[in-house]
Amino acid sequence: MNQRTTAPPVARSRVFPRFRRPVIVRAPAARGRRARQDARRAVLWGAFAIALANAALSVALETVLPQVRDPEYGVRMVRLRAQQRAHPDRPLVVMVGTSRTQNGIDPGAMPFPDEPGSPLVFNFGQSGTRPVNLRLNLQRIRAAGVRPTAVLVEILPTTLGVGGPLDAMPFAPERYTASDLEWLNPYLADPAAARRRWAAARVNPWPAHGQAVANHLLPEWQPWAARIDQLWTQTDARGFGPYQYETTTNASRSRRRAEVERESVPALRDLRVSALAGESLRGLVADCRAWGVPVAFYQMPESPVYRSWYSAESRAEVAAFERVLRDELGCPVFPAPTDFAEDDFADGHHMLRPAAAKYSRWLAGEHLQTWLAGGR
Repeated sequence: MNQRTTAPPVARSRVFPRFRRPVIVRAPAARGRRARQDARRAVLWGAFAIALANAALSVALETVLPQVRDPEYGVRMVRLRAQQRAHPDRPLVVMVGTSRTQNGIDPGAMPFPDEPGSPLVFNFGQSGTRPVNLRLNLQRIRAAGVRPTAVLVEILPTTLGVGGPLDAMPFAPERYTASDLEWLNPYLADPAAARRRWAAARVNPWPAHGQAVANHLLPEWQPWAARIDQLWTQTDARGFGPYQYETTTNASRSRRRAEVERESVPALRDLRVSALAGESLRGLVADCRAWGVPVAFYQMPESPVYRSWYSAESRAEVAAFERVLRDELGCPVFPAPTDFAEDDFADGHHMLRPAAAKYSRWLAGEHLQTWLAGGR
């Protein structure tokens, strides 16, 4: 007896309805294999996308995103280049220094008119900067294609006594480019360890730089304690980053000043200029001379209470080093005025905004205009 065979189910083609195409019914095992293949493919594509994103961010960190790699430095670098492009007919004057410069130099308050040939002053202060970093920042500025016509360098007495290798102190190699790290090699106790840490941060940049990326893209989504966007929202086009408050209470000032006192008094009572600081600033002067760029030094004002923390020996040590800069190296040294009051400062040495404007006008009128015009 002949058995009738059942033909596989068919479906009509949407394009050619007269024709029928077979409907393939996969066995459970075949469907499982296909699902596993799809899952493996998705995992591989995901891994590829992550690797590509890591590679793209790593390249960008080395080249076009200094504001993510090292936000405090990078924001100023981006704005410095923008100023040079916007005012090619004005001689660029770069002031490198610490957070004192950052909070206390307001180029917009200086009496230089906005016209061709008038000095264009830019504040390149960066918190926690030591003499070797001041020199490196100038190297980085030159490497970025910026060509200042004059350079001013802050002298912060407490940093003059800092010696020893950089990596014996808080040190973040991931904030530097490969060429920066090569330049820093002589100042490191373990350059190989620094390179390994730098390489690890480039292979997987998110742990080291994810916070900066998030703060640039979605700052309001970050916890307040993790936000760093004030580094660029509170920094103006010429690098001035004013102290966060216009004024402060006596109680707040006393509290902050007490914190500064604990950190600063040991250095100010027994200050000795370290070989590292001396070599770094001599090298900075040599670099500027090689570039044909005049260089001068300046000290930022300090409050009456802060000035009382110096010992006579420490003052003599700072004065002797200033004579080296002035007499041996031939660089002007602009002293800080001593007529600022306690309430001009947030903590004894970081100036509040009104005092910063006052000091910036004084510095330009008393020293910069004559020096930049070719005088002493």
